Amino acid sequence: MSEATDNVLLPQSALRHAVGAGLEPGLLARESGLPRWSLSGTEEYRVPSSGYLRTWEVIEHGLGDPDAASRIADQYVLGQVGLYDYLFSTAPTFGEGLAQCGPYLGAITTNFFFEPGLETEEEVTWEVTMINGDGRGRELAMQWGLAAIVQRGRLVTTAPVSPSRITFCQSAPRSHARMTETFGTQAIEFGAPVDTITFRKADLETPLHTADPRLAAILRDYATATQPVAPQRASLWTDHLAATISAALDDNSATVDRVAARMFMSRRSLQRRLAEHGTTWRAELDQVRRERYQRSTVNGPLARQDQTVLLGYKDQRSARRAVRRWNT
Repeated sequence: MSEATDNVLLPQSALRHAVGAGLEPGLLARESGLPRWSLSGTEEYRVPSSGYLRTWEVIEHGLGDPDAASRIADQYVLGQVGLYDYLFSTAPTFGEGLAQCGPYLGAITTNFFFEPGLETEEEVTWEVTMINGDGRGRELAMQWGLAAIVQRGRLVTTAPVSPSRITFCQSAPRSHARMTETFGTQAIEFGAPVDTITFRKADLETPLHTADPRLAAILRDYATATQPVAPQRASLWTDHLAATISAALDDNSATVDRVAARMFMSRRSLQRRLAEHGTTWRAELDQVRRERYQRSTVNGPLARQDQTVLLGYKDQRSARRAVRRWNT
């Protein structure tokens, strides 16, 4: 599997803010593991995504500021991440700009996926998935990433736009007042199964005063020819799916529709994603049930009624057939 990388402009934005706040450039470079030229490198350079995530940890520690990601996002300037900003800003509307963010995300990073998920009559939700990364660096990078989407839009829309809802996988901080201010909404959920940002369809129709269809076509061709290939998702998404199915089994709601809703996706989007991973809903549900059964019987067998409840079956006969199949 190829290593995920980020355009040097991505960590550069955070590093420059930290230097401006008084942190020493050489120390930042050493602690983050990024080369010192990261502070001045041009768009042609890329760095390992692990270094970018480490940069956020170093900045938060150095500034002593748990709201560092939000404060840095508040200072967003159009063009600071190069081609990616211009792909967005040359679109005719805010929604069309967001539509450019997924296919051409490789222009700025190969460590994320940005894809439309659940759609209702009034709203559209986008899912943001990080391929490799964990810990505090992941949390801060995700905070900045979602906030940057909002700030980028506010710089070019002809009317103010704010998300109607944000969800984060990370645990809730002691206070997220600054985050609420940055996003312009109090509808921020923590401990969610997936990181998402939701906008009202009416806001998605907001025109951009920077729209330029001719330049947009040129930029898309250039991005297609030059952006690197993203690494495979590995097992990240399927692991997330398995955890969601397991939670649904606990409250007797493990149907494809209800699991899709838990993941902020439509049934169709979930089935499409399953097909991309070469699997099916039935196969994934069966695998989760099997793993739950095996973990629960390490120290001895379960009573039939307990098996039925644990595996989310409606009757003991179905649970018994499944156990027999796994044991043969």
